[in-house]
Amino acid sequence: MVAANISTPLRGLDTDVRPGARRIPWSKRVTSAALRQGVIGYAAALAAPWYLAAEYFRLPQEWTAGVVALVGIWLAYSFAALPAFERARSFKPAIRLVEVVGVGTFMLVIAGADNSGTVRQAMVATLAGPAVISMSAVVHRHVLRRKPTILVGQVESVKRLQKRWATRKDVNVVATCFWRSPHELTPVGAVSDQGFHEVVREVLATVSERHATSVVIASGRAFTNPALRHLAWALQRAEVECLVIADMSDHVEYLSPRRVGDQIALSLRAPNDHLMSLVAKSILDRVAAAMALLLLSPVLIAIALTIRATSNGPAVFRQERSGRDGRPFTMYKFRTMVVDAEERMAALRHQNEGAGPLFKLTNDPRITPFGRGLRRTSLDELPQLFNVLKGDMSLVGPRPALPAETSQYSEWVWRRLHVKPGLTGLWQVSGRSRLSWEDSIRIDLQYVNNWNLRLDLAILARTVRAVMSRDGAH
Repeated sequence: MVAANISTPLRGLDTDVRPGARRIPWSKRVTSAALRQGVIGYAAALAAPWYLAAEYFRLPQEWTAGVVALVGIWLAYSFAALPAFERARSFKPAIRLVEVVGVGTFMLVIAGADNSGTVRQAMVATLAGPAVISMSAVVHRHVLRRKPTILVGQVESVKRLQKRWATRKDVNVVATCFWRSPHELTPVGAVSDQGFHEVVREVLATVSERHATSVVIASGRAFTNPALRHLAWALQRAEVECLVIADMSDHVEYLSPRRVGDQIALSLRAPNDHLMSLVAKSILDRVAAAMALLLLSPVLIAIALTIRATSNGPAVFRQERSGRDGRPFTMYKFRTMVVDAEERMAALRHQNEGAGPLFKLTNDPRITPFGRGLRRTSLDELPQLFNVLKGDMSLVGPRPALPAETSQYSEWVWRRLHVKPGLTGLWQVSGRSRLSWEDSIRIDLQYVNNWNLRLDLAILARTVRAVMSRDGAH
């Protein structure tokens, strides 16, 4: 029923765990498991409150014992309540302990138990626990974020997902398990008990050999197939995370689970489609654009004067672009081409290197020498700050497209016009000119359907790095 394919280890995975290879000593396995489950962080979260209560604040023994008991009991409960794959990375223990401390402190104050600041000192000592456990979770999320993962499903789906995740820094695909035939598991009752056991045994053996902490099921029939249900139950008992890919084709929609009646449904509502998020984004855009224009005004003036001195024509290039919902607006850029660049485009159409409706030439003869330097540093985009200030554009969003391009959009691609175009965007910091047309559209739609202010700030930070490295700029 299942053909297990132990993939070539990615990025130096230890291959000693393969069948027949030397087994890892018990002590090393225990140490590795303790590290993956955040035992060190839990121990430090208990030691910090004890040190503050007993050594730093020198609280009475009964208060010190109370602090240590409260933190210790809560950490023990949290460790037992969380599955192994979530213990080291979860912020739940810290959040819940802070809630308990807040309620307990309030009750003590109401009861008049504030003995010369003893309550405040005990509260600070107790809060050291969630602070330490939170720092431990942050470290694990960044240092040990590459989760050993096994992909399970039909060959085409698994191969596509494996290729897609090959360069990711948060997933390490250590093995794959294929269904031999896409039709073998189609009927709900077509798999025998022997087939169930074969499915479960094959995947669990691979999990054990590869020390995987996550299994991803890439199958559209995962929720209705008995074999995959039995696999999920077995993984649950083994404390291995079991995930089902809800969308294998685009990965652009925002999905969140909801209970409808007695069924689980996936909501497709975007997380920030309400008015307040749009107002906050608009205010952030205009304030940041105004400040940037003020700070960069000497640079803008110097670039404009240099353009006028090195080539004939205006310093600023104006062009009609499609804005939100396809509404046209005039976009500003520093002129990087000769004045008659539009007229000369027809003669260069046969050399087009762009994907889809995009026109792109790596060595475009219409670009001026100074303009080429502006493009490599992305300084030619700075006048678009005026568009942001006017409200035609946003700091972050899809690339502003030409009307000639948007006229060729399908209804699916038109979705990228449901937000304002951006000075920078997820597409620009993900490869820019190196991406195919399909990948650039997928990335733009991923942004449109999942944007939030935190994502915008992350893209702005990545933009600085992309500009400094000239990643994908022509």
